[in-house]
Amino acid sequence: MFIIDKVTGKAVFDTPVERARQKAEEVLLAKGYSKDEIFVDYIFEVELSEGFAKAIADLLVRVDGRNAIVVMCAPPTALVPYERMALACARVLNSTYAVALNVDETTVMKAKDGSVVCKDLDCLPKREDFKFDDYVLAEDKLEREKRILITYLDILHCVGCKIERKD
Repeated sequence: MFIIDKVTGKAVFDTPVERARQKAEEVLLAKGYSKDEIFVDYIFEVELSEGFAKAIADLLVRVDGRNAIVVMCAPPTALVPYERMALACARVLNSTYAVALNVDETTVMKAKDGSVVCKDLDCLPKREDFKFDDYVLAEDKLEREKRILITYLDILHCVGCKIERKD
């Protein structure tokens, strides 16, 4: 069975993870974020000291060209490790919010300090009220967040991240 993605308009398999993503897309669109600001399955490169790896964010929201919100969607009963993966992804992308959700649960966190803002997507700010948290991670902490992200993506998200050597 298929459902239509609210942002891309493409048919996608109807799975619990996809239903969680559609729930997030619906809330983001209702809060005034445009389809052009919401990136589905956003693939990016993570540079490490020994090379680089491909990573993916289930949803990335950009406001005024800046990364604002990272959403990572979890299968049922697997929210806690996805919270850490979402936080690492948001920090690597220098986003303000990290969101982990499945069809039943949601955790919205501030990427700057990892504090839990709420347990409901409705607490995300409306587009017109969005304010960035500017922060800079120390290089060693950023490197650690990159490695956490790549490890979680490989184990939990089945992305098959592989560190490619620099030329």
